[in-house]
Amino acid sequence: MRIDVLLRAEAPADTIRFYVEELGMFRLDADYGMDCCLLRAIANPAICLQITPWHPAPRETPVFALTVPSCDAQFRRLRSVRFAAGGGLVPDKNGVLDVFEWPGGKSFVLEDPGKNRFLLCEDRIALP
Repeated sequence: MRIDVLLRAEAPADTIRFYVEELGMFRLDADYGMDCCLLRAIANPAICLQITPWHPAPRETPVFALTVPSCDAQFRRLRSVRFAAGGGLVPDKNGVLDVFEWPGGKSFVLEDPGKNRFLLCEDRIALP
């Protein structure tokens, strides 16, 4: 089974650079032409991002979440990345840029160059 997340990207090249080179969590799997492509998650190839300029406009609510082994380690790594394509870490509603910790785990928000928001999460809840 494959899970596809549909993302709007007015500048597809910047969005691809963000996920593939800067974030380093996806690889380009298919270029469909007409500014449309498929990115596949390196850690879980069943998760794909469909990038096109005509998907619905982004919203403030995160459109997807990826689980990582350590939120703190990813946050430290990404905090030092220069996101040349745009996007990057998103501060909370109080303007604080940090990992959010709750009883079930940790998370933080990122935004890609197309203004699509997503979470990186570390779950403490036992998975099957």
